[in-house]
Amino acid sequence: MIRRAATVRENGGAPLNVETFEIDSKARLIETDGPIRQLDTKKVLVLIDHDNKVIYLWRGKKADVVTKLVGTRVAARLSHTYPDYRIRPVGEGSEPAALKELFRSGDS
Repeated sequence: MIRRAATVRENGGAPLNVETFEIDSKARLIETDGPIRQLDTKKVLVLIDHDNKVIYLWRGKKADVVTKLVGTRVAARLSHTYPDYRIRPVGEGSEPAALKELFRSGDS
């Protein structure tokens, strides 16, 4: 079971109910330490936005193909845990405004 953790905006805004994980090549979700300050083009990330009921699957341009495919499997598995949530696959450079806001929420 995934535990819910609120990410607090450092700029004084309202807390976000978002969990952020890195996906490894063995389909494990590795919880990140705090907000993401800089994206690593070699990684695949999952951000679960509980406020908007969206699971973002972010794929870095230089992430290996196996990890990208594993990310798709992990997102599908999460859809069973969160059946009311939409899954939004996102490639690096094509981030929607709502996802960019989640990344910015860790900026000071």
